[in-house]
Amino acid sequence: MKMKNSYYIFLLIVFFFQTLSMEGQTLRAFLNAAEEAFEKDDHFSALFYYREVLDFDSTNVEALYRAAESARNFNAFRLAKDYYRKVYNKETDAEYPLSGFYLAKMLQRLGEYEEAAEKFGVYLSEYGDEEENPVYTKRAERFREAALWAKEVVENPWDEYQIEHRDEWSSIYTDFGAIERGDSMFFSSMRFENPDDDHFPPRQITHIMVGVEDYVYPLPDSINHPDKHTAHTAFNADGSRVYYTVCEYVTISGIRCELFYRDIEEDKWSEEVKLPDTINASGYTSTHPNIGLCPVRGVEVLYFVSDRSGGKGGLDIWAVDILEDGEFGNPYNVEGINTAEDDVTPFYHLPTNTLYFSSLGYKSLGGFDIFKAYALESGWGDVSHMGYPLNSSYDDLYYTLSEDGKKAIFSSNREGSNFIDDGLEACCFDIYEVNILPFVQLITQTFDINTGDSLRGVTVQLIDRADPKRVVEEQFIPNEVEYAFPIERDKEYLVVAKKEGYIPDTTELSTFDLPPGEDILRQIYLFPDMVDLEVQVFDAWTEQPLIGATVGVVNPDDPRLTRQEATNQDSHVFNFDIQKGNSYRILANRKGYISGVETIEKSDLEGVDKLIKKIYLERGGLSDYLPLVLYFDNDRPNPRSRSQETNVRYTETFPPYIERKPRFIEVFTEPLEGEEARMAEAELTRFFETEVRKGVEDLSNFFELLLVHLEAGDTVNIDLKGYTSPRARPEYNLILGMRRVNSVKNDILSFENGVFREYIDKNQLRVELESFGETTAPSDVIADLDDERNSIYSLGASKERRVEIIQVRVRQDGNQ
Repeated sequence: MKMKNSYYIFLLIVFFFQTLSMEGQTLRAFLNAAEEAFEKDDHFSALFYYREVLDFDSTNVEALYRAAESARNFNAFRLAKDYYRKVYNKETDAEYPLSGFYLAKMLQRLGEYEEAAEKFGVYLSEYGDEEENPVYTKRAERFREAALWAKEVVENPWDEYQIEHRDEWSSIYTDFGAIERGDSMFFSSMRFENPDDDHFPPRQITHIMVGVEDYVYPLPDSINHPDKHTAHTAFNADGSRVYYTVCEYVTISGIRCELFYRDIEEDKWSEEVKLPDTINASGYTSTHPNIGLCPVRGVEVLYFVSDRSGGKGGLDIWAVDILEDGEFGNPYNVEGINTAEDDVTPFYHLPTNTLYFSSLGYKSLGGFDIFKAYALESGWGDVSHMGYPLNSSYDDLYYTLSEDGKKAIFSSNREGSNFIDDGLEACCFDIYEVNILPFVQLITQTFDINTGDSLRGVTVQLIDRADPKRVVEEQFIPNEVEYAFPIERDKEYLVVAKKEGYIPDTTELSTFDLPPGEDILRQIYLFPDMVDLEVQVFDAWTEQPLIGATVGVVNPDDPRLTRQEATNQDSHVFNFDIQKGNSYRILANRKGYISGVETIEKSDLEGVDKLIKKIYLERGGLSDYLPLVLYFDNDRPNPRSRSQETNVRYTETFPPYIERKPRFIEVFTEPLEGEEARMAEAELTRFFETEVRKGVEDLSNFFELLLVHLEAGDTVNIDLKGYTSPRARPEYNLILGMRRVNSVKNDILSFENGVFREYIDKNQLRVELESFGETTAPSDVIADLDDERNSIYSLGASKERRVEIIQVRVRQDGNQ
């Protein structure tokens, strides 16, 4: 690297030893010189003197800390890291508590993110108190999070950026603010000296430069102020005016700027005009001009940066309307962009209505990073980070973008830039050029959303979202499914797909924050023009709603269409979406009933959005009810009885059991909360209202149909199986299971005043009884007597307390 300030270092040494001849060659003289420079914000000189002090005494912790502070403020991050680490390792952080904080910050600035996050964590564990140390606690939390995030960002670079260091524009001094104008490149360079500067060593000043290919030269002194900083050129849209800043030193290194403009006619710049005091607020800096638009009102505005009062903190981006007569309105803060930290170097890209800027207030890789925000009619869109390697752990500023979006220029002091000297690795900003991959491809594929099949012959349009009347490109090929569109980055599009017989589909596509790499695939599913079909199922005999049916809808003319089918345990109503232009068949069935069929013709769907179809199901054969399941309350009937017999009918146990539904819900859900409690309540409610209640209804219908078979002379064998939960002893549960099947047998014997008794006596109706007790209960059903919630009131235990009619054998006319 080039040695930029070796001459200044020589002058400092000469000056210092001249001073020593008067003060004596003492360590105190070095310290006095260092402290004086430090207080004046002359961090370069302070760093030089503190390093001399450390040559005398390398254990001087105060000198180490001051040297670290000077190096940090001079952007000599690696040297600052070494000094902070020495202070930190001497365990003097109680005296210098910020040594750990700034060690972590220097690690972050050098891209050593993992150790930086660790050190920020250590600092927070020792000093992270928001009441006693709110500022640095919040900063450490934010920087730690940013370091972890930055590690991920750097591990996933954006390959779309091809970055080149522009040596021909980058001197051994700071060069920045480059903007292309025709064949020329305007930029600012701090390679000049003020001949009248009384500071020692002389301070650099900035002039506006022009570069044409490899040839660079400063604008004449009639434009550049020989004794001041002249920088930051910004041209309006038609090139008839240029804005810039003129700055003066107000401290050793601090400057204050004001905004000026010159009108341009036939490439000649007029006399400079200082912008009004409403913009150049007295006592504050106004700098970094750029011309753009107001996103809400669409008027031309001057964006600039200022530390004036009324902002969010530090340097903020401000805007002021440029009126039709060339005058200016009142400045206003760009609140949707600014943060409590410094927000600087705005650049408004007119073709994409995007504001680019650099900031310390958003999550960054270490220092100033480049961000962007899209201008919306309602204001500013979300602020987004521009990724790595465009951003680095150092400072990245002054981003500008060509009209076609293919080339960008920015300034950075990242590794690879020219240093002030090899030892310090500090300073300066150089100019970098970015070649941006010009296009990605949008690949569209069209499908029928109902079938999932490819849909050919769709017209696809690509529309500029900023100007919806402008169709960027339209494609239609009768037998094609896939189209390819070249699209630009940092734009928003509308993708419109149309086909006769389908509802047009419009989707938004944004190439902002587009990750690098592969083309964009957009699969478009078109909706057919649909009708809401409502199917209602009823009992044909009672004409009452029939709950628990299964309904299927199929298109017999197009087997590619998937059959739609649903079972509803809560209602007799079913809803389906069906496509116009097709015919359909509706099939409904339910246990205990004969299946029903209804048809829908194409004409039934014309001109309607909703169609209601009612299906009445006739009752079916005995086997259609199987398995018929009847549920019992705990230890019912006849609790604690040791007898297999009972005089209780099952239908007598049902009313008190169904009335205990709230108790079951209350006990089982008592320890549960939130969604878990709601789900448990819903499951128990459904069990009682569908399965328990349905069993009683099915038993009555089963008996009525059984009587029909017996009256017709059929012989019927019925198998009843009894089950229990595992709550009691196995031998007791076998007795309880038999008592339950006997209670169901009592219903058979008492049905319609005992009508089935004569058939039982004639051996025409045979009822086989068997108890399985707890033997079939799953292992996860709780048996613990002390755990009533799970062994009695749980859904699993409730489903084990049952009787099933699982088999019916009917013999007609002597045939089995």
